[in-house]
Amino acid sequence: MPDHFHALVRGMETTSDLLIFLKSLKQETAYEFQRRFGHTLWQKRFYDHILRPKDSPDRVAAYIWMNPVRQRLCSDPKEYAYSGSFVSDWQGAAQPDEPWAPLWKRKMPATKP
Repeated sequence: MPDHFHALVRGMETTSDLLIFLKSLKQETAYEFQRRFGHTLWQKRFYDHILRPKDSPDRVAAYIWMNPVRQRLCSDPKEYAYSGSFVSDWQGAAQPDEPWAPLWKRKMPATKP
């Protein structure tokens, strides 16, 4: 996405720490970006979403993969130059029957008065 970054990250050890990982990622990429282009890359804070037991990592990955299509940057995620994965090849993967959405985008059922 031109104005934000999605990542689905899973710690491989019980000692894995998302905050340490993100700090390191942001420091290394920000330094190189500043050196090359002369401006800042990252905002000060980030939004994280910890997956709940009912959240399927495959559905979340498909949501991320399809984001450029939803934003009308391309008609097929394979066309978006910055799509990819370190662990799975999502190109050609079937879309889940029920797409995942972040909590703030989910339609809540109407409550009875």
